[in-house]
Amino acid sequence: MGLAEDIRQAALDCGFDDCGIVSIDALEGYRDRLEERMAKVPESRAFYGGMFPPVKERYPWAKAAIVLTWDYGKFRFPQSLQGRYGKSFFLTPEAADNNEFDQLAFMRRVRAMGIHITGGDRFPLRFAAAKAGLGIVRKNNFFYTEKGSNAVLFGCLADCDCTLVRECTLTPCSEKCHECQKACRSGALCGPYTMNPIRCIGFWTTFGKGAVPPFLTEGMYQEWILGCDNCQDACPHNRRHDWSEGEPFSDVDAIAPKLVPEAVLQDSDEFLQKEVIAKSANHLGWGDADVLRRNAERALRNRAARAD
Repeated sequence: MGLAEDIRQAALDCGFDDCGIVSIDALEGYRDRLEERMAKVPESRAFYGGMFPPVKERYPWAKAAIVLTWDYGKFRFPQSLQGRYGKSFFLTPEAADNNEFDQLAFMRRVRAMGIHITGGDRFPLRFAAAKAGLGIVRKNNFFYTEKGSNAVLFGCLADCDCTLVRECTLTPCSEKCHECQKACRSGALCGPYTMNPIRCIGFWTTFGKGAVPPFLTEGMYQEWILGCDNCQDACPHNRRHDWSEGEPFSDVDAIAPKLVPEAVLQDSDEFLQKEVIAKSANHLGWGDADVLRRNAERALRNRAARAD
């Protein structure tokens, strides 16, 4: 095997599902794409403007970007949490008692090959993953593999002079399909392959501290307590997935009864910190237990309003 295949094999041995490698030069078109998106939605410039400065300037030694994928779609997700919690928060390895993959072990393997490597999300992962042939970005802006939008992406920069571009056979979104936009209650998906992050319900249930800004209505939040999966759940390329089937994941089934809106209002700060905030991928701070309660109270009001 060549160096690129050795790196991929190391990724598979360390628990990842796939691996692709692109040259740093392959990332240069990202800023143009980002400028196009901000031009379409000017208010998003404050959100996206400082995102991922040019990799070459920050890491002049880097020659290649390595992207690793791990799919959480093989796990089941309790029905009581669907429509309330983003699945990626509760089914990703960071939320597990024991991670299935080991990124540090992968980096040690690569370093043993004589390669200088650094980990972390230091470059645009979705853009790089698409360039590496691992999948495509669909109209809802999420990255899809052949298994759907359930891929978690991890990135490393390395000084190796090699590439590994996988063969991607996924069919692009139909020009006639607008299911993700229809499912977005707040209008954040204001066009194909773009969005207004300031209108995203996932933003307001997390970074936005559960507030309802003047340009949104409480009903748009439905029963979401942490994040929002509406645009992914509505996507035809995800509909074959049945979240009631699959392997159990960590303690999600056991704690699910304490995560419904009624229970969240009674849960202790300590429980919410350990079982929700710690699994929010830094979307919530350690003192945000009341944010979850605020979102839960609104979920109950919206449920009652639908029942009337």
